[in-house]
Amino acid sequence: MTLNYPPRQSHHAHRITRLLFKGCAAQSIGHQAVCLVIHIAHTEDAARYQGPVRFWNSQLMEVLGFKSPKQLNNARDAAIKAGWLVYDRTNDRSVGHYWTTIPDSVSQFDDAPIEPTHSDNGKHSESGTRSGTHCGTHSGKPSNPIPNPKKSALRADAIDLELAEWMLGLVKAVAPKTKQPNLSKWANTIRLMREEEGHSPAEIKSVFQWANQDDFWSINVRCPDKLRKQFATLHANAMKAHVVTTGPSKQPKRRLRVPA
Repeated sequence: MTLNYPPRQSHHAHRITRLLFKGCAAQSIGHQAVCLVIHIAHTEDAARYQGPVRFWNSQLMEVLGFKSPKQLNNARDAAIKAGWLVYDRTNDRSVGHYWTTIPDSVSQFDDAPIEPTHSDNGKHSESGTRSGTHCGTHSGKPSNPIPNPKKSALRADAIDLELAEWMLGLVKAVAPKTKQPNLSKWANTIRLMREEEGHSPAEIKSVFQWANQDDFWSINVRCPDKLRKQFATLHANAMKAHVVTTGPSKQPKRRLRVPA
């Protein structure tokens, strides 16, 4: 193959990336092939479009997460067949030369946003995908959803994280092969136990410590979520054993406010 590298328009890599999604390429050539095309396009951009970019198969497999040469070959063949990619390699021992192309089937599309936009007069305008239709059901909602206040970011304090780390130490003493948990989530559960249910850190600590030393509960309560679920029962048992420490006065119960 003669490597006749084509002239490029400004921002070619960004344009071809948008057209990949507007043309629903992931459905026709697969996610791995789409990822390969995007990587090649932006490598061309980084090289200032001076010619084909070069990659060994092992390089592409590593950066794109292909598990086998067959996966790479299938993705590359799909992209080439669909007209998104050009590839040349003189022999098995030579490096591959790549560049991206825009198939005729999507070349007539503009690269405006797929989602509806508001024109100056307040009316909606739309940019379609292949054959003037949208992939999936169009709902008119923004691409980036408004955050749900009930699923807001974790807000655990340092004392919660410290207690979570302490719990993990006790759990691993009972079950050494316990996988490393998400301590931020553990700490957030502890925070909820304090703020929503009014348990003091000292109470949480003493009740969990009692459960950790019990033959039955040490196996069945190995995370803050289980502790929270069984807290009333565990607290009653720990009270009978006279091991509950109340600590500082309980914090007032605070309710999460959900904006109207």
